[in-house]
Order: sequence, then C-alpha cells, then structure tokens
Amino acid sequence: MMVIITGDTRGRLVEFLRENGWGRMFVGRSFKVYEGEQWGFDNGAYRDWLHGKTFDEERYKRALDKAISMADKQAPYLSVLPDIVAGGERSLELSDKWADRLKTEYKEFALFNWYLAVQDGFTLEMIEEFIRKHKIKGIFLGGSDRFKATAPVWSKFAKEHNLRFHYARAGTPKKYALAKLVAADSLDSTFFLWTKTRISDFIAKGERIYRMMLAQSRIIWEDEDESVFVSLL
Repeated sequence: MMVIITGDTRGRLVEFLRENGWGRMFVGRSFKVYEGEQWGFDNGAYRDWLHGKTFDEERYKRALDKAISMADKQAPYLSVLPDIVAGGERSLELSDKWADRLKTEYKEFALFNWYLAVQDGFTLEMIEEFIRKHKIKGIFLGGSDRFKATAPVWSKFAKEHNLRFHYARAGTPKKYALAKLVAADSLDSTFFLWTKTRISDFIAKGERIYRMMLAQSRIIWEDEDESVFVSLL
C-alpha cells in the first residue's frame, strides 16, 4: 500500500491520519510523533527556494537535531538529503558533501532512511556511484512537472536497485494517480491539510483518474517517448 505523507498538520486531523496509517512531513517545527507514524524529514531546500533564498545550512542542522530527538520514539520513514532545487549536478555534489558530513558528525546517521532528491538535470548514470557510496535507501522525485513525467524511469531504477521510490509534492489528484500508476512506495502532499471532506474528495478523484490511466498504461510503458507520458499530466 502506498504511504501518504501530509504537511505538518495538527489537532483533530492527526487522529484521522493515525486511523489511515498516514504520516506527516517534518521541515523544522517539531510535532509529537504518534506510535507507528510514517513521518518524513524534509531538508527545507524547496521552502527556501520558494522564498528566493539559498539553502539555510544552520536551520537545517537545527531541524536535524529536532528530528533526531523525535526519532527516539519513531524513526522517520524517509529523510531527504540536502539538495539544490533545479540544480542538476550541483545538487548532486551538495547531497554528496552532506552525506559525507552527516556520516562523520552524527552517530545517528544510520538510523535514518536517507533518500536522494532527483530533479531536472539528473540522469540515471549520474547517481549509480552515489547510491553505492552512501547506501541510500530511496529516490525522492522532485523537479518540474516535465521532469516528474519521467517517474516510470526512476521508479523502475529504484526497484532494480532495491530502493524505495517517493513521488514528491503530489498536489493534484492527477499526480496522486501518476504516483500510484508507477507503483510509488509513497507520496507527499500538502493538499491534505484542510478537512476530512477535502481529503476524501482528493483521494476519490485520484482513484478515478488512476483507473482511467491504468487502462492506457500499455501505451505509457511500451512507448519510451517522454511526450506520451507528459500528455497525461
């Protein structure tokens, strides 16, 4: 079953998440992890990028310290290594630097399931050595809508390398359907932050679109032309 991770919601919706086996994405503000919660630790790079800022290393380290204390109760389902949004090779170099640094400075490094964020400018060949070197546990699909159209390629790569595959920022029912279509192990979306009715509508629409896409999946999987998959976004 695909794991669904929401934004940092609190209050009455938390019980709803617990009942459905969902988790929340932690970026910097601590929350009480419920028993068995499949929560994620994001690096905050996308948030900084949205605000026109460079990656805030000091804030990330403070957030990591909080995540480590939260992991005493329940280790995160996924943790995203620092990256540069739309950074291509520069992003991979930054993730490599931080993976080395974290292994050296944090004895808790091995307790976390670290994921590599892939995005515009990445190729499969670029990350082969990185995966082996750092014993990465999963692929975190970020990037533009056009890059997300390559989800089948990254999902297949993940499965072939015994990695999990996460579809990031699935903010629409169509993206939910695409994540399910390519057999993503998990996805995250802040769409779920509102009400139970909003959540139910989102999932229902996503499931309808998924069934429609599934009927066309032979076209998607047999034709390697990226535009075929893009046309379904």
